[in-house]
Amino acid sequence: MSPVVETDVLIVGSGPAGASAALALSTYGVPNIVVTRYARLADTPRAHITNQRTMEVLRDLGVEQDVIARATPQHLMGNTTFCTSLAGEELDRVRSWGNDPLVQAAHELASPTRMCDMPQHLMEPVLVDAAVARGTALRFETEYLSHTQDADGVTATVRDRLRGDTYEIRAKYLIGADGGRSKVAEDAGLPMGGQMGVAGSINIVFEADLTKYTAHRPSTLYWVLAPGATVGGIGAGLVRCVRPWNEWLIVWGYDVTAGAPDLTTEYAESVVRQLVGDDEIPVTIKSSSAWTVNEMYAERYSHGRVFCAGDATHRHPPSNGLGSNTSIQDSYNLAWKLKLVLDGTASPKLLDTYTAERAPIGRQVVTRANQSIGETAPIFEALDGLSPQTPEQLWANIAARKDATEAAEKQRAGLREAIAFKVYEFNAHGVDLNQRYVSDAIVPDGS
Repeated sequence: MSPVVETDVLIVGSGPAGASAALALSTYGVPNIVVTRYARLADTPRAHITNQRTMEVLRDLGVEQDVIARATPQHLMGNTTFCTSLAGEELDRVRSWGNDPLVQAAHELASPTRMCDMPQHLMEPVLVDAAVARGTALRFETEYLSHTQDADGVTATVRDRLRGDTYEIRAKYLIGADGGRSKVAEDAGLPMGGQMGVAGSINIVFEADLTKYTAHRPSTLYWVLAPGATVGGIGAGLVRCVRPWNEWLIVWGYDVTAGAPDLTTEYAESVVRQLVGDDEIPVTIKSSSAWTVNEMYAERYSHGRVFCAGDATHRHPPSNGLGSNTSIQDSYNLAWKLKLVLDGTASPKLLDTYTAERAPIGRQVVTRANQSIGETAPIFEALDGLSPQTPEQLWANIAARKDATEAAEKQRAGLREAIAFKVYEFNAHGVDLNQRYVSDAIVPDGS
């Protein structure tokens, strides 16, 4: 075995949680190593909504302007549209992500920052480049295998996937930011609540010039209510703007009990055509992948000198746009505490406040994101679309709302109310800011 490598903090994973932990630690002058089993950073958009609290963190870490330069600005995010297809009939819109004037005022009062849409494959390079420039040692193709810990530190065994050999990294602390199937969290024995795999979804990344269908109603999300469209069991297909108005990601559901379909290019293009509603427009499929909707959270975020952050501790669907935000905020919370403990300014007991402060937020986010899925059902109830029916009957139900009848008037009112109720999913400002803590690190000021 190769000689032991030593550092203050070893970080497993280079996603939003791992990259931001590395950036914060290097900014504070704490030696750290990041290992990732992959050969590169994220190559698909994945997470994207970047809220005000996260932008505050990024400002403090000196990369806010780098993110703003690459992100879609807030004013192009906010006409969340419900339709039968992008080229089809629009059912309703809701102002979202702080673009309603009253909500915008609350945003401006709450923070000097502005939220934006920063896809993960653009965010990770900003975080990692800055971390490496400030001292982080990054090792691609390096797989975490196991760890042991004692009173003085943690010894992790890793495998170099290029050479095939294993070696040890000795650190004073270990951060597991290795995603929703975290081996670090499993090895640390962190207690989990909830369950994995409650529904199935597919991401399809594609390129197409959809300007004529979207530029007049700019939005991050376009929800398609059409027979056969299912996302995580809620009965809708989602068209998400990655870069206006040429790069896109579709979220499409499948029966998790039956397994994911064969993700051929032909299958992916057929889904794109159905949700866009235009068989002539040129489409280029870039990638497709299957994933599961999860509802799981860690009840404790650490064991001894091992800490976990990000999807390792809160696993949930992307509803509310809270995932990467919560991950970055986890790491920001932990990093300054590690700094103060490592330089002797604070007692190691300060690290106990990490679970106290972050675990309730992680659980809240998991619950809120899954609750948002269920809150879509009233939209379909208003269209009489919850019970099994033929596609022809479902289309007839959608069309019937335009009739000059008392039943149609009731249907329209129900649809308006159901879509309006979804506003909370897209304007979860209080959850975004997560400023309330019950923690021994907070000293009462008498107020």
